[in-house]
Amino acid sequence: MANVLIIDDDAALCELLVTLAVHLGHSGDYATSLRQGLSMAREERYDVVFLDVVLPDGNGLDALPEIQTLSNPPEVIIITGKGDVEGAELAITSGAWDYVSKPATSEQYLLHMRRVLQYRTEKNASNPRLAHHNIVGTSKAVLRCMDQAAKAAESLVGVLILGETGTGKELFARAVHENSDRRNGPFVIVDCATIPENLVESTLFGHERGAFTSADKTREGLVSQADGGTLFLDEVGELPLSIQKAFLRVIQEHTFRSVGGNEEQRSDFRLVAATNRDLDALVQAGRFRQDLLYRLQGFTIELPSLRQRGDDLKKLTRYYLNKLAADFGMTPKDVSDEFINALYAYSWPGNVRELFNVLEQVFTSNVEAAEFLPIHLPVRLRITAAQASVNEPHKDKPVFRVIPGSGARARQAETKGRKFAAPVYEPPSMDNIPTLKDYRDTALARAEETYLKQLLGVSGGNMEKAAMQSGLSVSRLYALLRKYGIKKKY
Repeated sequence: MANVLIIDDDAALCELLVTLAVHLGHSGDYATSLRQGLSMAREERYDVVFLDVVLPDGNGLDALPEIQTLSNPPEVIIITGKGDVEGAELAITSGAWDYVSKPATSEQYLLHMRRVLQYRTEKNASNPRLAHHNIVGTSKAVLRCMDQAAKAAESLVGVLILGETGTGKELFARAVHENSDRRNGPFVIVDCATIPENLVESTLFGHERGAFTSADKTREGLVSQADGGTLFLDEVGELPLSIQKAFLRVIQEHTFRSVGGNEEQRSDFRLVAATNRDLDALVQAGRFRQDLLYRLQGFTIELPSLRQRGDDLKKLTRYYLNKLAADFGMTPKDVSDEFINALYAYSWPGNVRELFNVLEQVFTSNVEAAEFLPIHLPVRLRITAAQASVNEPHKDKPVFRVIPGSGARARQAETKGRKFAAPVYEPPSMDNIPTLKDYRDTALARAEETYLKQLLGVSGGNMEKAAMQSGLSVSRLYALLRKYGIKKKY
């Protein structure tokens, strides 16, 4: 049974839609204000939301982004008595399932409800949820990775996890293992970056006593230990070229021979690999076998950096500080807004791992503090926060018309710099003041167009990379490019 929420100030229509939902064997609730409706939607128990556009306390379209940030967002059908072409396009490109103009008959509403509920049922059946409480975050980028990990866990193919250092590659590898049929088997980690090249073969495949000078006893290899479970090759890009051919055969046949051994041994393992390296570039440089890369790419998950995860930084901070308090047997400490803002000012090249290291340092060095403040942070973070406050525009400065390509920073972006140009704004002419809505819509459109052009430049036209950087889905990104008539030139 599904749950349906209607957000509309027309109580009669709300009651009609609830009746239709019950008629189909589902449950329904309704709210007559946007504030109440969003509060109910945040409970995350609804599968479908019918959302009006014009509500007493706001515009329903403005609420779409918030609804979509929920950990399991419902399907949204926009219903409005003031339908227009632009509104319909905005609704669909913003992620709405459909757009219905009032007035509509009961049969039309019933048809839409049947179809969206059927779609939701099929979607849930093909998109298993990932059960792994140690993954913290609700950003679109992380939720997308969790969905991919859940699908990977149900398959038998190898998994390749990509991401910068400290993004949680091992955490996601464990999640794939713990949600798979092999969860009761071993999870064996091979750290390819720390094994000396002359010991890689012995470490992976084991060795017989006397196989080499220091082999005073027979040793079981990690491949054998992973039998019935998952073999996790961490930093697989560091695997020596000399061993890659032999390991390719192990992946294909699941058989191996220990160093100094004469008999073939078998290990039934599931392979998960991870790297922060560009394996395609390593292939081009002759440092990684292309056939091995093909075997690793059965299912690829690309993890976002902490810089791309938005409000997840705040969630991760509170999660880890509460964990530290529990580990030390202490009451959780308060965290000031200034402390959080200082964290946001830093770029976090070491990602979540670096964040947790900083928080542990803050916690253990200031156990007497009742509330964490910026003064408790390491000096490098305080300097970054101070610099950001100097460069930050005044809060009361009005947002005005975008002038694309203005200023030195814009010219820097045009020369293939890796930073976005900051939009430059100026007030409208005092002789020709437009309506606020027209002015705001124009400014927003120009800002979006400028952003998208710079996004394509920075990403080199790679749509997957651009989607990851912007926090948008690839389909949403394509829709925006079409909207502004922007063509890929890469």
